[in-house]
Amino acid sequence: MISVADDRLACPDCRGNLSSLEQCEECGRQFAQEDGRPKLMPLAGGTVSFSWPAGSLTPAAISEAEILRFPPRRGQSRRGIYHLDRAHEDRLSDVPAGSKVLEIGCGGAQMRRWMKERGIHYIGVDVAVDRVHDWLQMHGGPDLLCDAHVLPFQDETFDVVYASAVWEHLAFPQLASKEVARVLKPGGLCLGSASFLEPWHDSSYYHMTPYGIFMTLSLAGLSPIQIWPETKWPGFRAMLEMGNKATRLVGGLCWLIYGWYLAPKAAQVWLHERRRPDEQALMHPIAQMAGAVAWVARKP
Repeated sequence: MISVADDRLACPDCRGNLSSLEQCEECGRQFAQEDGRPKLMPLAGGTVSFSWPAGSLTPAAISEAEILRFPPRRGQSRRGIYHLDRAHEDRLSDVPAGSKVLEIGCGGAQMRRWMKERGIHYIGVDVAVDRVHDWLQMHGGPDLLCDAHVLPFQDETFDVVYASAVWEHLAFPQLASKEVARVLKPGGLCLGSASFLEPWHDSSYYHMTPYGIFMTLSLAGLSPIQIWPETKWPGFRAMLEMGNKATRLVGGLCWLIYGWYLAPKAAQVWLHERRRPDEQALMHPIAQMAGAVAWVARKP
């Protein structure tokens, strides 16, 4: 159950602190409920501005050696939680009990039980209760409904903001990233992933490259720590499995195509360095054909 006092809620229109889930005392805005959940969607528009250091809006400003790196563990476990990357799991496992974690685009909120078992205070938000697979609805769904572009929380509320396979569905991901930076405590983590070469799906807006993710996070005031392509979800696989029933029938061909694509890249590494290349040595070709890209960033 969401708590006004403990969860530091704020009006999505006037940004005033909320003392009630029915009405904002500062601007008089009344809030509805949907399926028993508070619906804190903005009614008003707004403006936003961004600032950047001179020379930062160029690929030359990105230090690939420092940023484009594979974590020791990565990818989604077959028996793990839907959409949870092992690298994000490791980061969340290090979060102290009592920490507050916000999941944006939580869907069925399948992360809730995992978080609570670790003593983490979890809040899951989404834009609706029905935009989720039927088999995920058993997890209870979001705690409240809101817009990621206008998060209804006070500044510096959360220790971690987690958003897996969400950013491509946001009309203005740079603004949503700015909101994440606002609600994160100093030193807090932003963990997420976004589509790159997945087909256009579920009304998605932006499919981002590693550089696009770097700039989206940086413009919001977040410091990227690691950005990496999801190796078990290459674009070839994403296109076949997410295409249609006909392409899914030949989905197994993706690994043959992917191997054929990587072979000359691997051969180049072997000829130059006389060693079998690991995934880090093939970062660029893997990233060039990735279905999705993941990241870990921190608020300074």
